[in-house]
Amino acid sequence: MDMTKQPPRRPTNTSMLGIVSLARLTDKARAHRANTIGDHLYGENSGLDKIVLDFLGVSHDDFADAAQRMNDAELCDWLRENYPKTEEEIQAYNNELLTWEPFDDASRQRLKDRLEKFNADPNKVKTMLQSMELDDWGCFRDTDLTQHPPRSPYNSDVAGIYGGSRMGDKARAAKAGKLNDYIYDCPIDQVILEFLNISAEDFQDAAYHNVNDIELGDWVLEHTDRTQDEISRLNEALSQKGPENDEQVAIFNITLERIAPGRTDITTWFDLLDLDDAHAYNLE
Repeated sequence: MDMTKQPPRRPTNTSMLGIVSLARLTDKARAHRANTIGDHLYGENSGLDKIVLDFLGVSHDDFADAAQRMNDAELCDWLRENYPKTEEEIQAYNNELLTWEPFDDASRQRLKDRLEKFNADPNKVKTMLQSMELDDWGCFRDTDLTQHPPRSPYNSDVAGIYGGSRMGDKARAAKAGKLNDYIYDCPIDQVILEFLNISAEDFQDAAYHNVNDIELGDWVLEHTDRTQDEISRLNEALSQKGPENDEQVAIFNITLERIAPGRTDITTWFDLLDLDDAHAYNLE
């Protein structure tokens, strides 16, 4: 996970073994190993990480090694086998973390600063984890496509769907008024949204409030009846899709001639979008 582009999963996330902040720790461990952790801290340098690691009984190095080698399900199996916890232990730990309040002048000031910076309701953001979650959301909610392109249409980090993360980037940028020349709910977006039976408005709201790809993907999968096999077939169709009528052929060829004259290997919309993004932001 590249945490210069998105935050780790919420500190309140319990999707892994029902343990608060385990998913967040996992994302940070992987980003730490990949040198893409950005401004976040991992392991002994993070107060929350130390609490989670101490509860699990595993060192930060061993956990990072395991997280790097394994997917979420495999990592859960590894923890369950080597560092088992009872339901009672997990419940007590969760309750303590979920009610953990700012405990010194520095943590109280951070909460105050975040409430003011992101214009949040102090009645809804009181605990340490809520403070962290607000900071993550506030720092990543406003995607600025005047500074960089959306992610490649081939990126499938949101629910395994080609174009999902790109659509999320555009949805957030549209909300922030920083869409540049991009279009949210463009024809490719419409194909994806119709397939999912999710409205453009609902997806935009979900993307704005779920700035982590995995959590946005979880929301998508909770709101669609589509199976992974159906998603795989959609991905294949989208990745092979090219212009289908005279008007589309004309638009395709004009764009290709403008950004890469003489190229004959570009035949799909996805490849053209990647090429156009690179050209527009001098990324070649």
